[in-house]
Amino acid sequence: MKESNTHGDDERRVSRRTFVGTTGAAATVSLAGCIGGDDEVFEEDELTFWHQEGVPHRVDVFEEFTDRFNEEHDEITITQEPQNWDEVFGALTSALDAGEEPDFMFSLPAFTMTFQSRGDLVDVTDLVERIDDERSFFDPTVRPFQYDGGTWGVPMWDMVYLNHHRADVYEDADAWPPDGWDDWLEATSDVTDADADEYGICLPANRNLWTTQNLYTLMINNDAYVYGPDGGIMFDTPETVETLEFYAEWFDAASPPDATGWGWAEWERSLFQETTFATNGFSSWIRGLQETDHADQWEAIQQPYPDDGQPGSVHYVNNIMVFNEDALDAIGEFVEWLHQPDVYGEWLARTEPTLYLPVTEDGEDADAFWDHDLISQNEEMVQTQFDAIPDATIYGFREMHIENDLYLPSVGELEGSHVLAEVVQELIVNERPPEEAAEWGQERIEEVLEVERSDEL
Repeated sequence: MKESNTHGDDERRVSRRTFVGTTGAAATVSLAGCIGGDDEVFEEDELTFWHQEGVPHRVDVFEEFTDRFNEEHDEITITQEPQNWDEVFGALTSALDAGEEPDFMFSLPAFTMTFQSRGDLVDVTDLVERIDDERSFFDPTVRPFQYDGGTWGVPMWDMVYLNHHRADVYEDADAWPPDGWDDWLEATSDVTDADADEYGICLPANRNLWTTQNLYTLMINNDAYVYGPDGGIMFDTPETVETLEFYAEWFDAASPPDATGWGWAEWERSLFQETTFATNGFSSWIRGLQETDHADQWEAIQQPYPDDGQPGSVHYVNNIMVFNEDALDAIGEFVEWLHQPDVYGEWLARTEPTLYLPVTEDGEDADAFWDHDLISQNEEMVQTQFDAIPDATIYGFREMHIENDLYLPSVGELEGSHVLAEVVQELIVNERPPEEAAEWGQERIEEVLEVERSDEL
């Protein structure tokens, strides 16, 4: 596997301060002949494949590409039936309990680990190695699925957090571009005019995944952790307190106060309507931005970090997880077809341009990806996303990669419970001081995850 697309991915060091010294879609498949090995014949086995890309234009692209696959493979026919993230956990759990689970589905790292810990998934090591030999995966996109003696997901695309900002607004700010958190706070405060309903940054404080991701990205930058090196909860640390202090000061100085109740829709609307001039997040809204008058004024940088901190941000590697071992060869044929550079580049670019990043060296080099109009218009921003991948990580998996013997199946509950977002609510909405918010968060995380506190705390 290739370490990164632009420069070497140095072995991730132990935390500077904390760790030092502590070490639904349905697919009907007609299989005959050698598929499945030993000339095993499957008669009209009905396989199911789910994905959660329910936005209409994404569904349309999935439909087009499954149709193309069907036309090229007489022995395999695939149809799609999209799910949605709000309901899929319960739907999949119920399906598994009833013995009616899909044969494979698109997933995310924490979601995958949750169902792997239940014993529901098929080890896809051989398939991943086969694609890696052919296409060369970027190492950070495979690591979130390697644990407990196997590989539990096939990487399909990546998404990474950046700081997106209005260059025309920030070009006159004295502290821009920012060299650390102090400059970042100063610049966003300078361009904020609350009387005019104009804010320098959109920071969330609602109980949702967007808030979780924003807090944890800052925690990465400041070497703060949820889990300790022994797998216990290690949230209430000086690094976490510093991070919460910055979040509270920043929200008060430069973020819309109504963001305490915002979700994704309100967040995007504030960017489109020019009431906020920056955001930390994925680029899922760039398509919609084209309908505004300032689409060409947005730029992106990797997120600034404190003087004694480190680069990094949240990323989500979308993957395929497999439930039916008997269908693994047929599923592999579909997955390997999608990873062909000409198919792969076009599929990702058209499904959601600027958001979905190739996870292979061949995919990154695919002309079909870079030639898409919206990607070519935002080439610098997309390249900045690729540059950020070597330092990108996610809660739980970051700790596992520092301490390779850790196995943290509670990470799915950590994400799904929005407990980190609850800490932000305590901090911002209930005005709990940072020290108390960190202490409250420690106890709340222990309670929600049913994991004891770390001995290293």
